[in-house]
Amino acid sequence: MRCDEIRRWISPYLDSELDPHTNFEIAQHLEVCPECQGVFEAERRLESALSESLKAGADTEVAWDRAIHRMLATPIWGLRRWQVAVAAMGLVLALVGGWRGWVVARQDLVRSAARNHQLYVANRLTLDMQSSSPEIIEAFFSEKLPFRVQCPRDLTSQGIRLIGARLCHLKRVPVAYLLYHVENRPVSVFLLDEEGLAQFQQAAHTLGTPSAPGHYEVSGASVVMMRLPQGAICAVGDVPRATLERLVVAHTQENV
Repeated sequence: MRCDEIRRWISPYLDSELDPHTNFEIAQHLEVCPECQGVFEAERRLESALSESLKAGADTEVAWDRAIHRMLATPIWGLRRWQVAVAAMGLVLALVGGWRGWVVARQDLVRSAARNHQLYVANRLTLDMQSSSPEIIEAFFSEKLPFRVQCPRDLTSQGIRLIGARLCHLKRVPVAYLLYHVENRPVSVFLLDEEGLAQFQQAAHTLGTPSAPGHYEVSGASVVMMRLPQGAICAVGDVPRATLERLVVAHTQENV
């Protein structure tokens, strides 16, 4: 595996969210690549320092602010300050959860999706392919996922542009990741089937049958999640809630 391929798995590798084969390939690469060793060590230190900050206080806004400011003051090799801030907020969500309007029964899937979106915004994750063609995206996933992925065809007229896709893992669950742009703002869409949703026990239990979209706010980004007939969809982005809902509903109509 090349360095760029290795680094796209940095966060799930440290969280033990990858399959054994991928873990082995990454470990082999790190043994012979000092530069990637430094990047991975920086990420490990980031998580460790943030965890210690959170242990020092209760799960409140004060603890949140203290953790963020400590991370911004921590010298971490290879990361710019804005990247540290974005990564720190994503890690706070992963480690703390539950703050500012989170619904505990659904936070496992919403939290994982929000974290991956923030990692992409921070240039920590890359696309496997770039294409604005729904057909090409669907063909890409047909060889990589056990379920069919279908993309809406009429979103451009609504100011929503398809940019590309990647095979993503949330808590070791393979999901389809689609990247859209709305006025040049990234919007991440995650699609998973019934079997994948079952791994997120909290979300699977509370979502029940297909229903209206649920809405959450995470660090300035909106998150909209909705049950599909055979799985679920989660959209994340710093865009109006109504835009995310249109995107989610459009995918719902395709994946029936």
